[in-house]
Amino acid sequence: MRDYLDFRVEITAFHDTAWAVQASCPLGETRSTTAVSIDRTRIDALVAELDTRTISAGACFELGTLLGGLLLPGEVLDLFRAAFPGESDLTTGIRLRLVVREAWAASLPWEFAHVPLRAEQDAPVPYLALHPAVSIMRHEAMPSPQPILESTDGAALSVLSASARQLPGQRRLAADDMNTQALARNTSLSVKRLPDPVSSNALESALCASYDVFHFAGHAVHRSRLDGSDMVGLAIADDHGRDALLSAEQLAVLLKAAKVKIAVINTCNPTEGLGAHRLSLGTLLVEAGVPAVVVMQLPVEDAHAAAFSHAFYAALADGASLDEAVSDGRRRIFEFGILPDWGAPVVFCRSIRNTFFTRAVTSDAAVEHTASYRAGHGGPRPAGDGTRIWQVLHQLCEEWEPSDSLDERTEITRVVALREAAVRQTGAMAAALIRALAEAYPSAIGEGELLLRLNVPSRRRLSALVREANQVLTAENRDELSRFSITGTKDTEQNYCLRRRPVTDLIERSPAAHAKLDYHLRLAFGLYDVGDYKQSIANLVDRLESSQRNHGLLTVPEYALLFYYLSKSLLKLNRYDELLAVLEGPYRKLSQSVLADLEVERLHIAGVRHRQLGELGPSQTCFEAAITTLGRLLEAAREPAVLCSLGDSWVLLAQCRLEQALSPSLSELVRSAALRSAQGALQTGAAQFAELRSLTGVGTHYEGRLNGTAAFATVVSSLVNVEAVTQPMWDTALEHARGGFTPERDRKPFGIVAGKFALSSVLLAHARWHCLARAGSGEPQARACVTQALALLASLRTDYMDAKRVHLGHQFEIPKIELATRTSAELAACETLDDLELWKEIVSRETIWSPLV
Repeated sequence: MRDYLDFRVEITAFHDTAWAVQASCPLGETRSTTAVSIDRTRIDALVAELDTRTISAGACFELGTLLGGLLLPGEVLDLFRAAFPGESDLTTGIRLRLVVREAWAASLPWEFAHVPLRAEQDAPVPYLALHPAVSIMRHEAMPSPQPILESTDGAALSVLSASARQLPGQRRLAADDMNTQALARNTSLSVKRLPDPVSSNALESALCASYDVFHFAGHAVHRSRLDGSDMVGLAIADDHGRDALLSAEQLAVLLKAAKVKIAVINTCNPTEGLGAHRLSLGTLLVEAGVPAVVVMQLPVEDAHAAAFSHAFYAALADGASLDEAVSDGRRRIFEFGILPDWGAPVVFCRSIRNTFFTRAVTSDAAVEHTASYRAGHGGPRPAGDGTRIWQVLHQLCEEWEPSDSLDERTEITRVVALREAAVRQTGAMAAALIRALAEAYPSAIGEGELLLRLNVPSRRRLSALVREANQVLTAENRDELSRFSITGTKDTEQNYCLRRRPVTDLIERSPAAHAKLDYHLRLAFGLYDVGDYKQSIANLVDRLESSQRNHGLLTVPEYALLFYYLSKSLLKLNRYDELLAVLEGPYRKLSQSVLADLEVERLHIAGVRHRQLGELGPSQTCFEAAITTLGRLLEAAREPAVLCSLGDSWVLLAQCRLEQALSPSLSELVRSAALRSAQGALQTGAAQFAELRSLTGVGTHYEGRLNGTAAFATVVSSLVNVEAVTQPMWDTALEHARGGFTPERDRKPFGIVAGKFALSSVLLAHARWHCLARAGSGEPQARACVTQALALLASLRTDYMDAKRVHLGHQFEIPKIELATRTSAELAACETLDDLELWKEIVSRETIWSPLV
């Protein structure tokens, strides 16, 4: 376990333009009174989105940046960096102990803060609370002494669990966060559960005895007393089973009498109206003398609250400190996907010693927990020197080869070996089934043969064994690799086989699929989604380098997704040489020797690279090859993933042909043919997406690229033949372009940038149409279009590029946006827009008339 160094941060806000922070730690102390512009309106708006679970990943990152700047400004950040443990130090950590003396600041979700951990970093490490070497605790400054905690050496951890999940008048909570077989089997835990919903009398009677932990699952409520003062507490039942309130003051008296050391108030869905009182429960209980309190500052999904509890108590029972136990719970929530729920737990604690529960003899479970904590959560690697990253990447691309662990049969054999021991504990029959199916891979085994080999009396028992084996694979994070399947009907002989799951299912960015992947890969994918491609590359290269040093620690799908996201990040930053090294090196080796279905994604990225370099012939060849490959797969089975990839391939091919239609070096006949071909490709792609929607009942985010490209097709049509476009066509193009980025909170940063750029191009082309197709009568409408385009591009630059909410490439994306901005400004400054020669020169700037990808 880690030893945590206390880093005390005391916050006092003087007024809206001055922010005072004082920090102290064993290395020294400093005070920073920083003149800052505190945008309370923006912070409050982002916190409101957090409360209502409508915040986007980008907005959450923005909130974290604002909070990080207020929490660790100036010299305070320098001291924090000096105190922070080195990357190789896995035994120490740093505890941010927050003392906040200003009411508005005390209500802020500081657990979402992030800052650069090193001065040379150009991007912050995502969320300090997720870093394994960081613990964040709220410290209430009080005149009373710090509580003295007694150890429970050798004794089981006693937990009193109370809940009001089924209380009349309140939303019923679906998940029972303390009902788990794993906790029940843990001999280091002793859990007493009270009937649900708990009443005040039952709670008072139970708390006559002493408990280490009090756990409550239900709702927190805020009500006004008769004198107008505020009252915060827990919603419980009265003696007749009706809604009642147990105030924080009443609860504190009961907990102190029972000598409770930790109170966990797991309010999964706080009642609307808590507002600034969201943390009052924790504050009031600590002020009343409870040594440590864990509360939820945000509405949390029931399943996520249960996941936190399971990880939290398992870690405490294994001897982990309170810091590590809460960190384990946060990471367990984080494994559900990139959601804000992981930041909900808030810890109030005034004690410096946070290992409350120790064992006389360290158990094997505690050793395993500590080893897993250190080895599996080493934290994100700072971006550091970009030059070094490219050097490491080139070297890895040259040396990387598919190892034995990537071979299908070898990988399955390894999985079988790892699982047999666990399965054997519950039944040798399931272990024998796993072994039999693995030995036959990839062939199937008939039902009769399996019944004989396993000496199983019935088909029903055999099916139960298959379900048990699949549960083992799922629990051990290998469901994305392989799964047992049954072919045939109940009335005929059935065949049993081991089947691999296509990696394209994972590339759909399903939160459930990503939840089972390596922690650092998930972090890198999240960075990609919020537009921080530089830090994403740094994390991916570091994970790849670590895997090489340790002779392969990643599974087949993890390697596949690593190269997929690495390629996409390199493409977004226009690092074409490094991208080529990946595409023609490890990515090709992986897709050709191990995962053939990954080759289509590789062809897409290679095709876009060729297109951005102006190599339209090779680009079309890549997309056509992808279409041919997917067509063969579609003949075998009309799978949703194949339909999605095929539709996107046609859209990418259409973009390439639109580029051809814009080329002034080609004849008008060739340009017209390229435009018609692009329109045909878009129609074919739309048909694939329509079939996908009819098959699954839902759409896909790739349809955004379809709509954006359709808008550009209208733009190119107007440039080839201005008379061929009508006002209804412009209306449709404008609608398609706006759909790419509105509402902004539901879109990724790069998607918003691409959508706003598309709309600006449509507006400029529409302005030209007003001037030329309407015989000089469209000057006012044209000027209005130009004004809108200029404002749109200005907001794009201010909100996303200058604010570094998304990193763009300096060879392709940034020049296109800068040229479009300059063009809009020049047009806005013109005395008249009704000038044919003017528009001829504007049309020659062909890069602004084609889409970003």
